[in-house]
Amino acid sequence: MNTERKVGVVAIAGRPNAGKSTLLNKILGSTLSIVTPKAQTTRERVLGILTEKKGQILFVDTPGIHHAKEGGINEFMMKEVKGALEGVDAVWFLLDPESKIQAEEKVIALLAGLGPNVPVYLVFNKVDLLKRGSDRVKKHALELLELVVKKSKEAGIQLKGPFEISAKTGRGVEDLLNPTWEELKVGPLLYSDEEQLSDRPTKFFVAEMIREQLFHFLGEELPYSCAVEVEKFQEDAKPLRVEAVIHVERDSQKGMVIGAKGAKIKEIGTAARGRIEKFLGTKIFLGLRVDVLKDWSKEAKHLKALGYALGSEVSR
Repeated sequence: MNTERKVGVVAIAGRPNAGKSTLLNKILGSTLSIVTPKAQTTRERVLGILTEKKGQILFVDTPGIHHAKEGGINEFMMKEVKGALEGVDAVWFLLDPESKIQAEEKVIALLAGLGPNVPVYLVFNKVDLLKRGSDRVKKHALELLELVVKKSKEAGIQLKGPFEISAKTGRGVEDLLNPTWEELKVGPLLYSDEEQLSDRPTKFFVAEMIREQLFHFLGEELPYSCAVEVEKFQEDAKPLRVEAVIHVERDSQKGMVIGAKGAKIKEIGTAARGRIEKFLGTKIFLGLRVDVLKDWSKEAKHLKALGYALGSEVSR
């Protein structure tokens, strides 16, 4: 087996809801990263491994770049982004045509710190929606693109592109991948198992798939106050047994997650079970309970216990 092929690390960066997770899932042909219509769904960097005859690219899906207050889960998310950008061979800068330049300036400021030796591919996403949009929408998108290019150059970023893609349909993705492969150097594969799609344990993805359903079935703000912890994952049980706890921050939130006579938690559990079974390719038993962990998203000790470590702590 030839292990001397093109190898590299590519970070997928952009503002919240730019389509980063959708793009990673499309490339890998697997729903590793959770996707919802709400912003800031991704909390932790997720590594996706693409292995082809050409070689191996390690894609790092990052949380959306935004202004974060000191301390708490938002600071953790921005530390995840900064950590993901260290030592990369290239960056895909995803741009949503409906975005505003103020949001993109935060991304540009972060990418400017990479220096001139890291190529940054400007990826204009959601072009399928753009082509169906009004003249006003198209005009805004073009003006945004011109401003992003201008401000990136002023910041010393050497942009490549722009590349027009649809992360949802896959349109234009090969045209983005091809020059990225050319950028990478020959070397040994970093992951010898060519079927491996991520470095994360299965429990991580199970917890994420439960959390994904919280965004689908709960109100606008409540999912951001929820964390999911898998307490039991018995692969030798028949069916495979998963027991998880949904942590909320206040007593009033617990009732909202459970719902009248347990209707809401049942709804969440049914949808999550279907998602996990499809991912694992087997039937499972899923048990969910809801617990109050007061102010977990702000308290350092709770964040650490849930794997969202701040400062010099290492995340799970």
